[in-house]
Amino acid sequence: MKILIIHYHLRAGGVTRVIESQAKILREQGHEIQIASSGPQEEWAKPGVILAELDYKTEGTIPVERLLEQKADLWIIHNPTLGLNIHFPELIEIAARAGVPILMQIHDFVEDGRPQNYQLVIGNKRLYPTAPHVHYATINRRDLGILKAAGIPESRVHFLPNPVNPPHITKRASKNPFLFYPVRGIRRKNLGEICLLAAHAPPKTRFAVALRSGSEEPAFIHDDWVSFAKKEQLPIDFDVVSNNPDSFVELLEKATHLVTTSISEGFGLTFLDPAFLNKPLIGRDLPQITCDFVGYGTLYQSIPISLNVLPRLEEEYREQLATTMLAYGRTLDVPELDYAWSQFSAGGNVDFGNLPEKFQRKVISETSLPELSAWLESALRQEPKEVDTSPWTLKSYSENLDKIMKAIGAPGDLSWISPERILAQFLVPEKFHFLRSRLSSPDTLTTSD
Repeated sequence: MKILIIHYHLRAGGVTRVIESQAKILREQGHEIQIASSGPQEEWAKPGVILAELDYKTEGTIPVERLLEQKADLWIIHNPTLGLNIHFPELIEIAARAGVPILMQIHDFVEDGRPQNYQLVIGNKRLYPTAPHVHYATINRRDLGILKAAGIPESRVHFLPNPVNPPHITKRASKNPFLFYPVRGIRRKNLGEICLLAAHAPPKTRFAVALRSGSEEPAFIHDDWVSFAKKEQLPIDFDVVSNNPDSFVELLEKATHLVTTSISEGFGLTFLDPAFLNKPLIGRDLPQITCDFVGYGTLYQSIPISLNVLPRLEEEYREQLATTMLAYGRTLDVPELDYAWSQFSAGGNVDFGNLPEKFQRKVISETSLPELSAWLESALRQEPKEVDTSPWTLKSYSENLDKIMKAIGAPGDLSWISPERILAQFLVPEKFHFLRSRLSSPDTLTTSD
């Protein structure tokens, strides 16, 4: 089978890593693979179709004929509904009407904390096509349920967890605790919480964050945390991989623990990589993601902070919630705001991970959390647990993907589900999260990569 894999770009990031593994697996299955993107043209992506028009765009057009002339038997399109290129819905409609079998691989939703992107597609009723030859794959069961609840027939939506293929490392680690956060420091990775942990860690403990936030997100939030950590003399280093990409593996080897404080993930690579590497994991749990692989790591779900040390938070909350909802086309009345605040502040506490950055800095500078210090000291003594990683191997991914491709039917009638049925599942006021709200910087597209 000739398969065309389509994505906006092949810049370093989680989706690009999945595409690389996917292409390798499909080639091993005997398929002919081409990858269409705006580049860069990586060696593993050859032969490829480079179209600048596939990158993040709000104007211009996509030369669909260039893709159709590849005469592929299947298109696999990654993150096609994110609003990063407003011409993707038209591209998909043209291909679907031409009878091209399509697999829409969803890593993230534009409706999930991406109001800037959503503004670009708010009037488009053709984001989520459905037809016998248009199927969906999700990387977690939460998203699988969302698509089914929105009206995608069960036979056309599939669970396809990402393959986990971490680098080979030798078994050596630092003498003193060294906690490595192997991510790009974008806002939802919750860098303030890493600083909080660093402020409460036992003596001789050191933390490190792999990379600065990329060009797709303003770097001022990352850089503000770098300045703050330096001012507070916290035992943490940032952007430790940028100048030496080879150091990533060395840091994985050096790490006594891997750590995560992320408040939102499409897939649990942060939780699974440590299991494959046999490294202890500590940090924030995300039950909606880890429900697919319960049991690994020493994790917490919340760090409660008393409202008594957070003056003016309610005012900030109401303003940001109203602004965020308005960006999605919804206006909240006073009773709705009152109810949302009552849920957010239930018990007189707020989760540290759901505070805006200026309040996180205030807590770190002015508040001591002895229970967190005790938890950290205990967590650092825990050994890694044995877990079954077979569902996330390349072999399992290969088998799952093969079944999904065989399930895609012959061309048939094309229709669309209402995008409001997706939005309604995310736009729940009492689930508002500051770190997924609008940035207080110039507007920018929000990416998942």
